[in-house]
Amino acid sequence: MAFMEWSQKFSVGIPVFDDEHKKLIVIINDLHGGIAAGTEKEALQRATNRLIEYTILHFQHEEMYFEDWVYPEAAQHAAMHAELKRKVFAYRSRIEQEESSELAAEMLRFLRDWLAQHILVEDKKFGAFLFDKGLR
Repeated sequence: MAFMEWSQKFSVGIPVFDDEHKKLIVIINDLHGGIAAGTEKEALQRATNRLIEYTILHFQHEEMYFEDWVYPEAAQHAAMHAELKRKVFAYRSRIEQEESSELAAEMLRFLRDWLAQHILVEDKKFGAFLFDKGLR
């Protein structure tokens, strides 16, 4: 069983964002598999960086839509993104200093829980807003 599984309950109704969320889940699962397999430090750091880079790209994409569609909750939603980035960068810094796979696993658990909650609440609201505006 995967560490995090995509389910239809995560669908926000906007295919481009559903696809990006699915890719985030794949990256999280890949990193989890690497940690579980005892992958070497450098490979884990590359996988962690890949996760961070894709997460930032996804947030930038969402925030572009906030502006284009004049999303009324854009500031609050973007602030959540900023806070997550701050926490993940702090995790990455600690992981590099402590060279701890357990710390990387802790970061993944945090991300899994955060992402699930964020999609189910905030991204669902955003998806409904876009859908109501006619985006399919």
